Amino acid sequence: MLQNLFLHKIEDSKSNVLSLIEENIDDYHENFGFQWNRFNKLQLDSYNGSTESEDRLLNQSELYPNDFNGKVVLEIGAGNGRFTEILLKYGAKVIAVDFSSAIYANFRNHKQYVESEDLICVRGDLFNLPLKEDSFDIVICYGVIQHTGNNENCLETLSKYVSNQSGKLLIDIYSNSLKDFNPWIYLIRPIFSKIIKDNSKQMNFVESFVNFIFPIQLKFLTFLKGKTGLWKLARYLVNRSPNSVYGINLFLDGKISKENAKSWSICDTNDAWTPQHDDPVSFKKWNKMLSVLSSNHSFKINVVKKCGQGNCARLTKVVSN
Repeated sequence: MLQNLFLHKIEDSKSNVLSLIEENIDDYHENFGFQWNRFNKLQLDSYNGSTESEDRLLNQSELYPNDFNGKVVLEIGAGNGRFTEILLKYGAKVIAVDFSSAIYANFRNHKQYVESEDLICVRGDLFNLPLKEDSFDIVICYGVIQHTGNNENCLETLSKYVSNQSGKLLIDIYSNSLKDFNPWIYLIRPIFSKIIKDNSKQMNFVESFVNFIFPIQLKFLTFLKGKTGLWKLARYLVNRSPNSVYGINLFLDGKISKENAKSWSICDTNDAWTPQHDDPVSFKKWNKMLSVLSSNHSFKINVVKKCGQGNCARLTKVVSN
């Protein structure tokens, strides 16, 4: 069934990732590939014991598990498969795409679904996919748009694959609002990437930094948890550290182990310091982008809101007569 969604006959996808780009390509996305092969299971709910990925999918989309059952889904920027796992759990059939080698981690994590032909993992470029347009019940792209180098073009491309029969588009983008914006990242990134170019060396530096600062931040945030008044400002400042403390907050909420919290901090910090493209937008700009998309491609905007560290939306294609 999934094979029929390609514009031409594809090679056997049961035994490996379907690669549509050069395997040894030196591209600006491979920092993500390196980190997701290093932390290949970290953000999978089944591994870390939380429901973080499942909650994010349902909260952002405002859909229910049954809404995914039996649906054909195109997942762009699938990475190691934190959302792939949930989509498959809900009974969807998924084509998972990622430009980086992270897709190999996804393949290994969900090989049983590949073998049952409920999943095809594709290493490919969003802007050059040999897929039939208007063919997917759901197109999902979470945590990716701001890294593509062209937010508007990304939305235009994603919209092409949504079925004209009430297909859904699930998307989000980082926010540059004062509440969400971390200036440290944008000060560190250009210097960090120029001084250290090798993915392995970048990761080693990030890991050393987090190993040093993690115990200090853990003590501060443990002390500040639940505090009110001016203490909230102190907590805000710690949460705007140069490195990510998201994992620590998950640990303090009882969602993941301390070991996974440190790994999450390493992973997210590497994710923040190394991208060559990162273009967050304001909520006002996000609404404007969605309005243009809706007008140009006959979408109804069902959900648009602030969520997590950014903005998200759910759109439904108006049924064609």
